[in-house]
Amino acid sequence: RGFGKTSLLQESAMMQMWFVFWVAQRLVQGDLVEMCEGDTQGMLQLVTSGTSTSFGPPAPESTHGPKTSQAASQPSSSPKPSTSDTSTKSTTSTTSTTIQPPAAAITTFQWEPHWQCAEADASCTRAAQAKFQQLVEESGAQIAAALELQGAAVPNWISSKEYEDAVSIMVAPGWQVLKEGGGNICCGGQRGLAVMLVKPPWPVSNCEELCVMAVHPGHSPIQSGKSIVQSICGSATDSCAIALGDWNVDAAGVSGGSFDSWQRLVGGNPPVFVVPNSETCCHPSTCCRFDHLATNIPGAKPVHVHVWDYQLTDRSRMDEEHMPVAVHFTVPMNVSMNVSLIS
Repeated sequence: RGFGKTSLLQESAMMQMWFVFWVAQRLVQGDLVEMCEGDTQGMLQLVTSGTSTSFGPPAPESTHGPKTSQAASQPSSSPKPSTSDTSTKSTTSTTSTTIQPPAAAITTFQWEPHWQCAEADASCTRAAQAKFQQLVEESGAQIAAALELQGAAVPNWISSKEYEDAVSIMVAPGWQVLKEGGGNICCGGQRGLAVMLVKPPWPVSNCEELCVMAVHPGHSPIQSGKSIVQSICGSATDSCAIALGDWNVDAAGVSGGSFDSWQRLVGGNPPVFVVPNSETCCHPSTCCRFDHLATNIPGAKPVHVHVWDYQLTDRSRMDEEHMPVAVHFTVPMNVSMNVSLIS
């Protein structure tokens, strides 16, 4: 007593909606990766009896990104209104709610052991190559940039060619590379740029493709290189770009000021964040804030930055080495769930 049939249906529908959202959230965050797709769809179909649930297009399955699953169930048939001599009938009302799943996580990694080790010394180069792979795997990155490091590679990853001053960019398995290129960022010596147009393994809101690049401009304002970025990425530079590397200027100089490095190299919308802005250069006298990740993806948010200490100093002088840096951030996903409550 105290609860009519309509109230019980509403309470049941709310509980079902909560459970549907919980399952969807776990799928996006990858917590249910041990369950097969059929199991998760079955769970959703089981708990959505009496509800209508729809997802956006499913993302390709990858161990390096969130996993989403598409599931839909037909709403159960509502009882036909009863008729009698008094012509009374029940009424049905529908409330629609849109639930946006959590954002997807991306981690980037970058390291510049510098040419004295990773270009001029064969033994140190081999050690730096191994250390690069180790730290990429340790960081859990999906995008990695190597700077002044010849022969950088990670097993099963897709890498760009190696461009000026041994600069390369690479992505983890599950990421599709559509186009790549690179060259020199004039001026101030031999300065490198590596660019790839990629499709991530899950849908990023308003970005079918991402423009990712490893950058190493000189110690003066950038004078060229933008045409290379545009030729590879086109309109993806407007609001779907990620650039990491040794910018040779602090975070303010990337975003604006007299250097205005982002606009001179990438263009499009300005970065929504540039991190870290801490001293990461250079061994043995740390002084400068040069190593950053910048992105102009709307809604992107930095979550965590990890900076390692200088590497390989027990076996080499490592002159001018930069500290390795990993950045964990989130981007909005182009996945939504609509739930209709029938009471």
